[in-house]
Amino acid sequence: MRGFLDQAILKYTSILISQPFEVAKTVLQCQYVPRREGKSKHHQHSRGFATSEEQEGDSEEEETKAEAEENPWTTFEEGAEDSDDEPKYFASTASPDASPTLRPSRAPATGPKKMTDRAGYVLEDKEGIPRPDYQIQRCSSGAVNEALKALWNKEGAWGIWKGTNATFIYSVLASTMESWTTSFISAVLSLPDPGVTEIADSTHPMASLAVAVAASTLTALLLSPLDVIRTKLILTPSTSKPRNLLPALRALPSYFISTSLILPTTLHAAIPSLISLTTPYFLKTKLNLDPLLTPHSFNFFAFLSSTVEMFVRLPLETVLRRAQIAEAKPERTIVPVGRYAGVIGTAWVLMKEEERGKWGFEGLYRGWRVMAWSNAGVLGLGMLGVQGGTTHEF
Repeated sequence: MRGFLDQAILKYTSILISQPFEVAKTVLQCQYVPRREGKSKHHQHSRGFATSEEQEGDSEEEETKAEAEENPWTTFEEGAEDSDDEPKYFASTASPDASPTLRPSRAPATGPKKMTDRAGYVLEDKEGIPRPDYQIQRCSSGAVNEALKALWNKEGAWGIWKGTNATFIYSVLASTMESWTTSFISAVLSLPDPGVTEIADSTHPMASLAVAVAASTLTALLLSPLDVIRTKLILTPSTSKPRNLLPALRALPSYFISTSLILPTTLHAAIPSLISLTTPYFLKTKLNLDPLLTPHSFNFFAFLSSTVEMFVRLPLETVLRRAQIAEAKPERTIVPVGRYAGVIGTAWVLMKEEERGKWGFEGLYRGWRVMAWSNAGVLGLGMLGVQGGTTHEF
């Protein structure tokens, strides 16, 4: 009993340390970041089939539209000056001394209009449209420190430690259920338990690997409602009710996973688990590396594997978080939430309709610095001879 209590305290302490970074990462992943207009030039250069003349014509059309919007009244004579080189099929019957006829280019505005993109999102001004009192200021797509600062300024300590209890309960239940499921399936199939024996030492390593991945996926599917509540608690204001776990679970339409969450949850649970579980087996059987005999080489290649896992996990996690908040349907969120359009559709939205970052694909890897710091910390501890822990606990 004392040992279980010590482990629980240690686990809760580690979650308290990592939770602010997880909250910031979740906020960045679900936040809608409008695409800047300056990115259109980069988009034009990426069009391999467009010629320079076509690009110049597009820019001239955009300038003409901008001028028309600034001046809602235009004259036919001004339009004629721009089209002197074009053949005149119809001659004007009006007297040359007549005053120019005015026509409105658009209906008079009855109030301030907001620009929207093709997806229907409202484009924000350069200075930023005033947001509701419960929302934080918009953060850059990859700036974890900006998200933490905005959360602290808006809600204080409650803002950066939201969902801590839900995260702790989910973590404990996930590890317990995954261990029990792995043991149960292994016993049914008469295989060594991957939780006790390393997969590389199993008599049927591929079967043991499949059992471990299946147990991780099944656990994620069963605990999906709790994960949805965790995401909702993070993205809703601290004044929104309910904030307790049980009332929030009762508010769900079902205690089972929604059909729209099955695919993103399965991908997020199965693929990263496959990479992390295959790495020790590959290093030991193919490269003859052992954590005890060759610790530095083993830890270096494990670091490379965890980096690959990070690049695979983050896009899947971003898609999953948006699917979860779309399923939860909260009345208020602390940031404008990007839309969910399926696994492939959401990835397309992040790449084409929202801010993509400097390299063009950073929208899929929001909050990557959190996992990069974690991997670097694990590598440093491994080089110092400290073993244990996983690469994504912090």
